[in-house]
Amino acid sequence: MNEWVLIVILVLLPIAVFSGYRVGKKQSLQKGTKPSSLSSNYVKGLNYLLNEQPDKAVDTFIDLLQVDTETVDTHLALGHLFRKRGEVDRAIRLHQNIIARPQLSKENHNQALYELAVDYQAVGMYDRASNLFNKLLAEPAHKKDSLHQLLNIHQATRDWENAASTAEKLEIVMGEKQAQAIAHFYCELASEKKDKKDIKGALATIKKALSANSNSVRASLLQGDLYFEDGNHKAAIKSYSNIIEQDIAFLPEALDNISSAYSERKDIKGYYKFLKLSLEKGAGVSALIELSKLTQEQEGDKAAAEIIGAYLEDKPSLKGLHQLISLHIEHAQDSARASLQLLDSIVEKLVERKPRYVCHNCGFNGRIIHWQCPSCKDWSSIKPIQGIEGE
Repeated sequence: MNEWVLIVILVLLPIAVFSGYRVGKKQSLQKGTKPSSLSSNYVKGLNYLLNEQPDKAVDTFIDLLQVDTETVDTHLALGHLFRKRGEVDRAIRLHQNIIARPQLSKENHNQALYELAVDYQAVGMYDRASNLFNKLLAEPAHKKDSLHQLLNIHQATRDWENAASTAEKLEIVMGEKQAQAIAHFYCELASEKKDKKDIKGALATIKKALSANSNSVRASLLQGDLYFEDGNHKAAIKSYSNIIEQDIAFLPEALDNISSAYSERKDIKGYYKFLKLSLEKGAGVSALIELSKLTQEQEGDKAAAEIIGAYLEDKPSLKGLHQLISLHIEHAQDSARASLQLLDSIVEKLVERKPRYVCHNCGFNGRIIHWQCPSCKDWSSIKPIQGIEGE
């Protein structure tokens, strides 16, 4: 017999004995016959148990239990156990049985209602779950938990507008800090509008994101992308520049567009100043490589290699080493060129295989950015990897 089924039966059996006696006595009194010690359902449950049919025994004993103030906590505990074990159908039936009892207190009724909503949510019946959670918002004891569950449902269904609204209620009414999440929800909405070519609508939504969280790197990146695609390169540069103060580790995400924007404006000196400022503020090796490319164009390979070499002495980096080797290959003697090319190929493969981002909450890593961690579901927990294998 499954261990957890045995535990459930051990919990149910003494309660079922009492309930079975009460039911049997009640039935006998109604018929005017001599009271029997146990009900027929209880005997049926025992037969299932003796015939090694524990699941049927559990169902029979559950049907036998009388829901009242003395047993409701047991019912709720069993429902939680069933849901935790994946037996959500049983949990639903049990919680529905509690709700159907009019003699229970309002507190017990609402608790059963909340548990039933969680059951529905667990099996993806989001409409039913949402209806119950919304109903429970009027109950102070369940308002906070219901808002959190509604927030989870809106995220699961990608209903970003309602997600933002619910998070704002948690922040305003319950006093919880939700600024980061709210900004991400508006960014999700803006991304959807961007995909539909609604640039004006997307930009308006980004303003809501930045209003919720002025330090939202994602909002600045998306705002810069929108301006860039719309041909407003000056505004794009301004938006991307905010990343330097918000979280400079994310600057590499925008460097390609920043380079193109300065190029479109024919402002190479401006780009040079931007890169110098970024490095002074703590930008990583990607900004250095961009600076070395500008230096290479203006002063040649040797000057570019000197910049990277000086940087690598203090901050070793595989990406920087790859760029440095590439600069030296063209000037190497024939006897050394083949070895440098081999070394360059090895370092390039190392760079390509290494993850670029890591979640600081659960350790998830990957090569593409996720604003919400696919593993732990936290927002803003994934950051670019720093150090020799990253920036």
